[in-house]
Amino acid sequence: MTITDTQLIAWLQQYLWPFLRIGGVFMVAPVLGARNVPARIRLSIALLVTLIVVPLLPMPAVMEMFSAPWWRCIVEQLVIGICIGFVLTLVFEAVVMGGELISYSMGLSFAQMADPLRGASTPVVGQFLLILATLLFLALGGHLTLIELLVRSFHSLPIGQGGFGLRQFESLLRYGGQVFADGLLLALPVVIALLVANLGLGVVSRSAPSLNLFAVGFPVTLIAGLVLLRAGLPAFTEQLARLLDAAWLQIATMLGG
Repeated sequence: MTITDTQLIAWLQQYLWPFLRIGGVFMVAPVLGARNVPARIRLSIALLVTLIVVPLLPMPAVMEMFSAPWWRCIVEQLVIGICIGFVLTLVFEAVVMGGELISYSMGLSFAQMADPLRGASTPVVGQFLLILATLLFLALGGHLTLIELLVRSFHSLPIGQGGFGLRQFESLLRYGGQVFADGLLLALPVVIALLVANLGLGVVSRSAPSLNLFAVGFPVTLIAGLVLLRAGLPAFTEQLARLLDAAWLQIATMLGG
């Protein structure tokens, strides 16, 4: 049995294009693409998913290696994968933003923690909400839904038939503004309640000028913030589930499904 160069290139490209798209997702997506996950682990997971997914996909057209269409297809697959992962990253960034707003209202803006998932410092409340969002993402099967959408993307947006256009990028920009507005709504009830508490402390300080506001106000806002966080956890999980549903819908819209 002889294997020609065309057959070898076709076999190589059959696995290369899906690997680029899946690798782009795992490079950016939260949880699996976190910075504390070694690049070797991410590449191994992307390769394993590719080996499982490729038999389910249609055979792409063979392209001449190192030609202009070949390089364009590489860029298209990477951009598609990165955009899919970026949609989910926006959800987690919106959660962190809501936690930062709550931290500032509680007076905990100085309490920073190293965030290995994002490679930056995050207020303790933002870190708490991020961990909760990560656990909820896994509990709801978000990683499985992501892989399912990836497999469907090869049918709705086949390899070699074009990548994202201006319509998809415009939809992504609109979604970015909306998801951060939802992140603000996530923190708004606690922020408003703490604002009322601060107004009450201001009235008390005017009524009793001799009262040390710094010695009384900080413990009161801190305790009130913790109580409000505990009371708002059910609403937070519901809001996060809605954010994830909107993310899946956005990904499906971008992929034309």
